[in-house]
This record gives sequence, structure tokens and C-alpha cells, in this order.
Amino acid sequence: MAITFSIAGVVALSLAGSVVWGAYLLTPLRERFNLREFAGDDQFVWVNGYAVHYTDDGPHSAPAVVLIHGFASSVFTWRGIKAALLAAGYRVIAVDQLGSGASARPAEPIYTTQTQAELVLGVLDALGVPRAHFVGHSFGGRVAMQIAILAPERVQSLTALAPEAFATSRPGIARWVRLPVFGYVLAFYSTSPWLVRLGLRFVSAKRHWITDAVVKGYARPLYVRGSTLAQVWQARSPKDGPRPVPHNLSAITQPTLLLWGERDPVFPAGDGARLVRILPDARLQVFEGAGHIVHEECPEPTQRAILDFLELSTKTQAGLSFPAHPHHQTSEASQAADV
Repeated sequence: MAITFSIAGVVALSLAGSVVWGAYLLTPLRERFNLREFAGDDQFVWVNGYAVHYTDDGPHSAPAVVLIHGFASSVFTWRGIKAALLAAGYRVIAVDQLGSGASARPAEPIYTTQTQAELVLGVLDALGVPRAHFVGHSFGGRVAMQIAILAPERVQSLTALAPEAFATSRPGIARWVRLPVFGYVLAFYSTSPWLVRLGLRFVSAKRHWITDAVVKGYARPLYVRGSTLAQVWQARSPKDGPRPVPHNLSAITQPTLLLWGERDPVFPAGDGARLVRILPDARLQVFEGAGHIVHEECPEPTQRAILDFLELSTKTQAGLSFPAHPHHQTSEASQAADV
């Protein structure tokens, strides 16, 4: 019996060792591109000592719309909304957050909401954009809210798609990612490109949009050097800076549109109903049958909602106003839920 247990123990240790060493040995094989090799001739600006990647399209004389992606995403997620905004005549600036896309991946505990907000503002400063409409998804929605709190004069309107508004700490898995050795291994395997499809399916209620090409687009930034370490340092970073978003929501007075999926498994639609009661000038639109990535799951209704809101917010700036009481509107999703 003792021999049996010893053999089992050796096998278990060997498997564990293979998993650990596999993560460390495979990292340089997977993360084989530096930022320039990955992004080519794309646009970068240095903000606070970090290279921040952005795209800037459309006429510079037009109203600017700034797009901020969510956690573990990149500017790739905005391709549909970006096309719709450009067709409507807007200038569209999409920014890769620190640690994501083609932006720098510093091995430091600086990945706070406020740091990300300051970097976006730094990009706009470099481009000479004093004021803009901001659109953010998930954690990007939180960053957009942080910008509205820190620099309200820069925000003409705010559109938040399923924003992470109320969390005051990192998710539970972050505690494990902070651990020495094990945390790195967990970060490596959780950011593996082969898990991207699984992750997209998990957060989506409608899955018709998850094609091979789309999965490849979402996974591509994971091949940039430093991606695994960036996940570790994000877990080790404080959630917020001196002015946490959850404690300052009522300070967001700009016209605000909240878009949510009825079946969002990440941040429930009830968060939207709660937010619309807190924000002074907000409206909520819920898409039936949709999950967390509403702009991918219901592209046309989402694009139309954003375009209509931008037009309305422009009129609001001219002296008109939203309805006296922020309202909740439910939109029927364009396609049946694909489960």
C-alpha cells in the first residue's frame, strides 16, 4: 500500500512539475512578438513613460468618439462600432489599455482604473483633442466613468456597455494569480489563445458571432511579449486610485447611455437598473437574450442605439435635455439566443 501511494505521489508531482515548467518554458515560444513586430506601422504615443497604442480614423474636424475596450480585450473588439461611427462622419479614436492589445505591458503594480484613465487622457492630449464622446465596454466602461469623474470637462457624453461599476476589489481569482509560481502558471494558462473561444462563449448568450476569424482577432494580442506577466501584475495592482468609481458615481453628470445584455453572466442587468437610479442624467437600454458583449452579439441594434444617443447628446449640449426621469428601455435582440 505504501508503495502504491509513493508511486501515485511521484506521478502527481511529475504532472504538477510538467504543468509548472511547461508554463515557464512555453512562454517565450508563445509570446514571440514585441510591440512593434505585433502592431507594425500602427500609431503609438508615449504617456507617462509607457507606449500606448491607438487608432485614429475619420476627419479631425469632426466630433471625436473615444473607444475603450474591456479586460483582456483590444481595439479589435470595436471593429463594427468603429465602422458605423466612421460612416456617420465621426472621428474615431480607439485606445489599447495598458497591458492589452499592442500597448506596453509593464511588470509593475500600476494597473489601476485611474492609471488607465490617465493614459487615455494622455493619448487625447497628444492628439490635441480637448473634449470627446466616450464609449467603454466592461472594465473599459469603468475607465470611461473614471475619466468623467477626474476630468468632467473632457467628456461630452458617456456610453457604457455592461460597465464594471460597483466592484471595489479584484475578482476572487486574482488572489490566486498573486501567488508566487502558481500565480504565473495560472496566468499563463488562463491567457492561452486556445481558451479564448471558450471564454467568449462563456460570457456570451448569443454565440453566432464567434467565428474562427473573430477568435483569432481576440487571441492575437496574447502573442505579445509580457502578456502573462501583465496578468500577474494586474492581479497585484490596487483596483482604484484616490477617487474610486463606485464612491463617486453621482459626480458623473454628463449625458449617459447604459447598454446591457439581459442575460449578462458577468455584470447582471440589475446593475444597470441600479446605475440609472444613481447617475443624474442616464438612460438604460437592455437587449433581450444578449450576454456580456452586446456590441458583438447584437451589433446593429447596439450601433443604432449609440448613434441615436450621440445625436441626442449633441442636441442636449445645444440646450435640449433628456426626459425628466431616466428610463429603462428593452430592445428585442436581432437574433434568437444561440445556446
